[in-house]
Order: sequence, then structure tokens, then C-alpha cells
Amino acid sequence: MRKILFVIIFLHIVLFINAQNRVRNYEEQISFIFNLSNKFTVYEMGTIYYSEHSYKMYKITYNQSNANNKKFLIVSGIHGNEEAPVYALRDVILTLDSQENALKNITVDFIYILNPYGFEHDSRYNGNGLNLSLDFIRVESNEIQMLLNSIKDTQYTGVYDFHEHGNSKSFFLYYYTRKNKQLAIEITEMIKENNFTLENEFVDVILKARDGLIYIPLYAKWYYEYILRAATTGIYFEKRNVKEVFVFEIPKLEDFLNRKTMAKILANYLLQEDRETIVEKNRVHINIIYIGIIIISIICIGIIIKRKIGKRTNGA
Repeated sequence: MRKILFVIIFLHIVLFINAQNRVRNYEEQISFIFNLSNKFTVYEMGTIYYSEHSYKMYKITYNQSNANNKKFLIVSGIHGNEEAPVYALRDVILTLDSQENALKNITVDFIYILNPYGFEHDSRYNGNGLNLSLDFIRVESNEIQMLLNSIKDTQYTGVYDFHEHGNSKSFFLYYYTRKNKQLAIEITEMIKENNFTLENEFVDVILKARDGLIYIPLYAKWYYEYILRAATTGIYFEKRNVKEVFVFEIPKLEDFLNRKTMAKILANYLLQEDRETIVEKNRVHINIIYIGIIIISIICIGIIIKRKIGKRTNGA
């Protein structure tokens, strides 16, 4: 009897210590999603179980009704200690919910907090000490398994992963194909126009940020995939033919309000209904090329016909 009593007391002490170590409350933070209008659909992806607590995981879909819409995926909270984008996207979701006819031709899946344990405990890692951001090949975590299962049948036009960075003084982003370079430049210019600075000093192994941009070349993707057996959201989704893939890094050295503002500006820019996506820009570019080829072909045919007619006239 004493042993049982001791075990019960010990467990209560452990639970109390864990509760004291929590700096944020996940359930309170996500409570607003259950009061959203019918513009949103809330999917329960599953439940994550740890020794002291369990967490239900959700995907929040905006404007699901139109199957022909462009589809986007926005992810935040992969690292639990990068909280500003989480609070920013809450504001973005609530704004979409309050506006009439906000985005008719766009469907957005929000994975609002991918790492609930990390969010509550202000930790980069999940409850098993895994870095979820590098788990897209091995898929050892339940969190990434649930994410991938919930989106496996969706073909996205764009995937955008929001992070914060502790070692950079200014904003930068990762992009994964040269086709995204122009849009990446447009995004960084927009950030600069809002009076935020762009990173030029941070070096990720050997890849240096230049004017807020870090391009991930093929050899770096291969190194992650085949040597490290790890892949970020950017590498994973770019390989699956998502046309626009960016990982945003907001500087932790900025104060919280500025970081939150920066994340909101990014999300609002990407979710503009009249913004041409890379797919549409490429389509326009291809159409121009086709028109040019047709015009040149007609000119060449005209020249050939003219020469033949000239030869016949001379022969006569």
C-alpha cells in the first residue's frame, strides 16, 4: 500500500513539474479554430501521445468548396520556440474569417502548430527530442506522419513554411529552384519596402545569404537526402513538383511585434487572389514563346514561297 501511495505521489510531482515547465498552453492557443465560420473546415489529423500529455493535431482548410481552386499549404510551429509566426497566422486566419468574399479562387490548408509539445515547452524539438524540420525522409515522428497522411492526395501550387532564426540579424528565405528566383526577389523587395532589413551575413554551412536569399542547389539537396537522410519541407515539396516552395526565416533578434508583423505581411502577400503564381507566369512565358515560334515560322514560309515564285518568274 505504501509503495502504491509513493508511486501516486511521485507521478503527481512529475506532472506538476512538467506543468510548471510549460510556458504556453496549446489547447488555449488553438481554441479559436472551433469557432470559425463555415468558410473553414477543421480536420483532426490524429493525437500525439507523450507521457505527461496528449495533443490533438489539426489541419484548418479555408475555402474548400471549389475543387478547381489553386491550393496552398502554410505551415508554422515546426519548431516550438519559434512562436511569432504562430500568433501571426492566427490573425491571418481570423481576418479571412471576418472578411466577405475574401479569397474565392484560393484554397489554403493551414497546419497551424505542427509541434504542440515544443510550443508548450518553448522547445525546438518534439517530445521525443526530434527535429521535425529534418524528418521528411525518415518520418520517425508521429507529427510528420500525420501531416503527410493528411495532405497525400492534395496537389499544391505553393507550400510556405514559416520559421524564426536565432543567428541572423535580418530576414532571409530559402528557395529550391531557379524558377522561383524572381518571386523570391519580389518577396524580399516587399519585405524591404516595409522597412525590414535583408540578411547578407548568415552562412548555412557554405551557402551564404545574399540580399535575403539562399538558393539550395542540387548538390545540397542530394547531400541532405542521400548522406544525411534528412529533408526539410522545402526539399521534400520541391521534389514533389510543387511550383512555389519557400522556407522563411524571420530574425529572432527583432522584437516580437516586428516578427509577428513580418510573418503577417508575408502571408498576406502570398495569399493575394490576383497574384500571378509561378505556374501562371510560366504559362504566359510558354505562350509567348509559342507565338514567337509561329510568327517566325510564318515569316520563313513566306520567304520560301516568295523565293520559289521569284525563280518561276525568272525561268519564264
